Amino acid sequence: MPAPQGDLADRRWGERDPAGQQERESPEARQDEGESAVCAETAHGDSGSDVVPSREAAGAEDDPAIQHMRGVLRAAVAELRQEALFNFGEMNAVKLTAILGQLLEHSELPRRYLDTVRAVFAPPDGYEEASKTLENPGAVLVLLREPGAGRTFTAHALLADLQLRTGAKVGPLSFGTSGRFPLHRLPREENAGYLLELPSDEDTFEVSADFGASLFEIQRNLLNRSSRLIVLTTPEQWQRVGGDAPADVVPPLRRPDGRAVAEAWLKAEAPQDLDVSRWLADQRIANLLEGQSPSDVLETVGHILKAERSTSLADVSDSDPDGFHAKVLSVVQARTAWRTQLLEWHSKKGRTSFQRNFLLVASLLRNASVAHVYAQTAALCRLFGQPVSLQGQEEPGVVEMVSEIDADLDPTNDTIEFARPGWDDAVLSYFWIDRPPARKTFLSWMAEAPTTKTTDFLETFTPEERLVLANRVGAFAVRWATHHRKPDPLEQIISAWQKDRNLWSAATDLISAAALHPTMGRFVHELLLRWSKASNTPELQKLTVEVCAGEFGRRNTAKALLRLGYAAGSMESEVQKAVGAAVRTIWSDPSARKSLFASITKWCAPNSDRMASGRRSFAALATLASQGYEPKDRVPSLLLRDKEEGGFQPSYEDLSICWGALLLSTEADEEAPTEAVNLWMDAAHGNPSLQHLIFGVLRGAVSTEDSALGRRLRHRLRDLLYAWQPSPAPSVDADRVRLRHELVDLLDHDRSRSVAKYHPRASHRWDEA
Repeated sequence: MPAPQGDLADRRWGERDPAGQQERESPEARQDEGESAVCAETAHGDSGSDVVPSREAAGAEDDPAIQHMRGVLRAAVAELRQEALFNFGEMNAVKLTAILGQLLEHSELPRRYLDTVRAVFAPPDGYEEASKTLENPGAVLVLLREPGAGRTFTAHALLADLQLRTGAKVGPLSFGTSGRFPLHRLPREENAGYLLELPSDEDTFEVSADFGASLFEIQRNLLNRSSRLIVLTTPEQWQRVGGDAPADVVPPLRRPDGRAVAEAWLKAEAPQDLDVSRWLADQRIANLLEGQSPSDVLETVGHILKAERSTSLADVSDSDPDGFHAKVLSVVQARTAWRTQLLEWHSKKGRTSFQRNFLLVASLLRNASVAHVYAQTAALCRLFGQPVSLQGQEEPGVVEMVSEIDADLDPTNDTIEFARPGWDDAVLSYFWIDRPPARKTFLSWMAEAPTTKTTDFLETFTPEERLVLANRVGAFAVRWATHHRKPDPLEQIISAWQKDRNLWSAATDLISAAALHPTMGRFVHELLLRWSKASNTPELQKLTVEVCAGEFGRRNTAKALLRLGYAAGSMESEVQKAVGAAVRTIWSDPSARKSLFASITKWCAPNSDRMASGRRSFAALATLASQGYEPKDRVPSLLLRDKEEGGFQPSYEDLSICWGALLLSTEADEEAPTEAVNLWMDAAHGNPSLQHLIFGVLRGAVSTEDSALGRRLRHRLRDLLYAWQPSPAPSVDADRVRLRHELVDLLDHDRSRSVAKYHPRASHRWDEA
């Protein structure tokens, strides 16, 4: 499970909740622009406790503005906790859809998120010293922790304090596409704080061994701009790349204390009447928290909050007058997955398969209408070979079934509520262990459940409800697959959702978010590599490509290019379209162009075993026209000078290599070379200064030592040139005909070998371009 003390995908929190947006636009919000910061401060303090001055405490407690701000903070903390655990069972449809979208956004860390981090962060030993060090312009801190140990959250807390104390803009940096971090990736902004996560090493990619030594120059650049940098890496990776690093860049931070983490989160999210001290003083709770990872601590926090909200657990007795003992016991049992209680429930005399399946379905389809749970239970029974009839009154009804699974029925929403904390996840875990032969059938049903468009009852299963259900099913599949390191549930839902546009988008977003998660990410990266080669399952290749075109590709460009290269070899049209879109998306990032084009050139090289991948990837760029020109003056983007510092310009040789591969396209790929030749020749016709450049590239594309291959390439290019401007033909443009003849004559001239090979003057013509 992911770590609550950090390791969350970068997100934009400024527009998380429509209700929150309305609140910020209200008169009260306009009156105090810093409302969210004040809200966080009232919940932060040294240990997350209230810090309202005692003289004004009574008035503050009754102040509607203070109450409102605390409510906003509690909601933000609750969202953050669910994001950390990749478990969205408590969110409604609007919030869930917004959260999943914003998990994938790449931006400056906004103030509201930083305020929330400060409200729940429990500083470990050594934190204050590290925070003061980071305030110094030019400071570099390297946090050495394994993914899932709270390293990203610690970094975000450091950046939040930096922003509060210095006003610095803070946010993430992408490492780039090569093994060495390029200095030009450091923005030119003054007074900023950056977070750089070193990509994990793979067989085909690893961070350069001299990264530590490069920090000296990075420090000098940061100092000149009054900025700072935090680097995230693992102890193992740092041992390999950290040699010759500046002294004291690794602060002596201790591991987060479980009790302190729980206290901070509870005081920030729990209602004011919850006695946090009483909970944490109980030895049973203390034992659960001691030595636990942040994610385990946060699960316990969630169980405590659930137990406090439940009225069914508050059994009063002489020995437990307020039911507190029962609540604590429920939290302890939740941490042991309710195994004893579930065994007793399943083995009760007279227990039916319909009841067992109803419990299983209700546990997975949290917050779905009870009618849909009822109908889906019947569907699952049929798949298990035990059909039931829901017509008439033969089978037990909804009320009886809800009672049998020890749940409550919300009369307002017609949804099923479990009083016991963690009960639904425990039910799913119990089934998986208890029924090995039924696993495949269950996964098949689970993947198909969100595709159902009707309950066959009066209630309508709306598209919004289907999407929320898909996100919850998908999130469960991601957590389960990562925990067991088996891709089965993910592959099932990808296959089942491929024909539904909304469900497909949900699957892509879920896998993308998981790929960015440091706890889940490594396993998902492995899956994406495996899926990129899965030629027999094009839906897996297509999803991989779409994930690589998003934030995963932006942060892990080298890894994304490797996976794109395999997927681009697919003959499936949908995969090819996705590859083209992905290549163009990556090209839109100037810092990624050099590595992208180097990979494509390598794939296009003669005798390459990735020729098809290279050809299709180059076609996506060769047919990409610049923006801002009239249609008749469009220019291929590959020919425009990149004005960015450290910008990239493809060489003549590489362009010719790629064009040679494109001209070898099969009939199935006929459209791409036609479109590319038309675009490039239109540019040569409309921009005379580009003619020498374009002619030189195309002549180089057909120049080869293999005479048979050269003849084939020339014939193909001549055919495409004639198709660009046939003659005779109606409305012939004499200039276009002349231009075609000029290039064809040069091709013949080169073939004759009677004079020296034509070499354009590169530097002059690039300047003209």
